[in-house]
Amino acid sequence: MKSLCALVSFVLVVMIGCNGALRVQAPEITAVIMDVTYVTVFWEKNNVIENNSDFAGYNVYVYTDSNALIVQDGEELNRFNSQLIQDTSYQINGLPQDSIYYIQIRTVNTDSKVGDYNSTTPFVQASPRPEFTVTMNMADVGQLVNDSCAIRYYDAIIMADSAMQDSTADMWVRLANNTVYLVSPDMHPTYGAGARNTLFTNVGPGEFPAVSGVTTEPNLNETACGALDIVVARTEDGNYVKIYIESIDMQNNAVTILYAYQNIADFPYF
Repeated sequence: MKSLCALVSFVLVVMIGCNGALRVQAPEITAVIMDVTYVTVFWEKNNVIENNSDFAGYNVYVYTDSNALIVQDGEELNRFNSQLIQDTSYQINGLPQDSIYYIQIRTVNTDSKVGDYNSTTPFVQASPRPEFTVTMNMADVGQLVNDSCAIRYYDAIIMADSAMQDSTADMWVRLANNTVYLVSPDMHPTYGAGARNTLFTNVGPGEFPAVSGVTTEPNLNETACGALDIVVARTEDGNYVKIYIESIDMQNNAVTILYAYQNIADFPYF
């Protein structure tokens, strides 16, 4: 009798295991937006996933080692979210700057089992970065010294063009024929000798958060720009900068910019 009971119990366990919830495929990550202390990740709204009766929600995983995420079984991974996510975006708060984070999305089924990673986009890279808003004067090259027309990106120090070499400026702004130019310091006709080199590319008008990475490598020593344009720069040290032209005040000879400075060299995301 005891043997029969044990056999029945074994059969029941096998049946329950076989009829449990299936693991659900992972969605494809569509975008990531970086800020000063947080990163927001977005993924596709996939009806095949969300209409699956075994689907319960999503987990977000944030690691500094991408290899740790490339495992089929996600049960041993540490999720970042405290509760299952029902939306298709998630804000990851409290991330220190100066580190690259690898972000992954996986599904969880109704038995709390974690699914595999998405093979198309296993993870995305991101890093919070400093952000500054400054107002600068536009230089008239005919003048001997132009105050407050140059800037050092990493700490937003504004200076005269005559101070660019000693203060390691990354950019100066000039006005010529009613057109605003962002210019590399070493291109200054008077103070350029020994100054730093920065390259630019103007990607056109757009929303500041919409540009999250470099799609065209900066290759110009100067670029014309207008209000609401976004310019991507690369410093002599390999740091990428996203510059948004907030406003141009021709009457007061000033330009206001919002920029994100990626303080990790050669990391083309911001």
